Amino acid sequence: MTGRGTWVLMAAASVTCFNLHPQWKVTYPRGVTDSTTTPVDEDAQGFFRRNRTLRLASAIVIAVVLLAAYIFGIQSYRAGLSQSLPSQVPPAGGVSVVIVPESVDPNGQELPARVLVFPSDEFVDPTGLLTQSLELRVQPAVSGQTLLFPAGEPPTPQGIVLPAAGIVQEYPFDTYDVSADVQVHSLFADSYTALPVQVSLFFRVPGWSAEDTSVTSGGAEGVAVTSMLVRDGSTKSIAVLLLLLMVVLAVIAVLVTSSSTRGRMRLELSVASWMTALLFALIPLRGFFPGGPPLGSWMDVLVFFWVVLILMVSVAVVVTTILLRANDARHHPD
Repeated sequence: MTGRGTWVLMAAASVTCFNLHPQWKVTYPRGVTDSTTTPVDEDAQGFFRRNRTLRLASAIVIAVVLLAAYIFGIQSYRAGLSQSLPSQVPPAGGVSVVIVPESVDPNGQELPARVLVFPSDEFVDPTGLLTQSLELRVQPAVSGQTLLFPAGEPPTPQGIVLPAAGIVQEYPFDTYDVSADVQVHSLFADSYTALPVQVSLFFRVPGWSAEDTSVTSGGAEGVAVTSMLVRDGSTKSIAVLLLLLMVVLAVIAVLVTSSSTRGRMRLELSVASWMTALLFALIPLRGFFPGGPPLGSWMDVLVFFWVVLILMVSVAVVVTTILLRANDARHHPD
């Protein structure tokens, strides 16, 4: 054993013997207690005994709500990631096109995606290379309106950016409408022939879901696909819970301020310090919302800004009351 360990054991043994020997016990004057012992708060114990049922019911309700929100969020998140790309069967003499979104840009109102092309056997050789060049047109599109798949090469995926119209300030209930008209032509010698096309949307973006997806077939003239993008249930549940907890904190701050200024609880600087720390804790908490909503969303105007305002007013009221009481105590010592 090292020398340091030996000294630690000796010190511990000395303290133990000192506390156990009856002649070595310290006797404190009446009204003075050992600082290492915590006095029993009879009022607190009585309060907990009288409100045991209420506290138990409140704990059960809170636990059930949090558990339900957790299960709902997990199921919603997993449902969006458990999908797999279905096998594609292109139409005879045509092409099957699959649009696979990679992410959703609510601020830019754009939908970056990859375009997968599955031509029928007439357009590929046994090695999987194209025998004819294919031209794919997508309207409307921010970029990648015309995609070329040259002959002699495999039909590799290509990037495209689709417009997604929506209002990000409505977070987390914002929706974005996406539509695309797809046409495919074959380029062989001097011919430019429209091909039958089959279009589908394979959506698997974390935190988002595609609803009301519809495909309108136009035969060789092209196919139009439309969909509405919404935030996942996990994102909505977490955002709503965070907003509710912000409101609860604001209500607690108002109750503490009311009790302190009316003399129902001891008014100390620690109350103002607690409120100030809570105020500064809310600012980074605002950046933790899933999806990164921009500042100025409806939740800021209706909830966050008002919670911050209430906390600031509460801090000002508590500090002002402390200063007024201190001034009154100086002028009226008794």
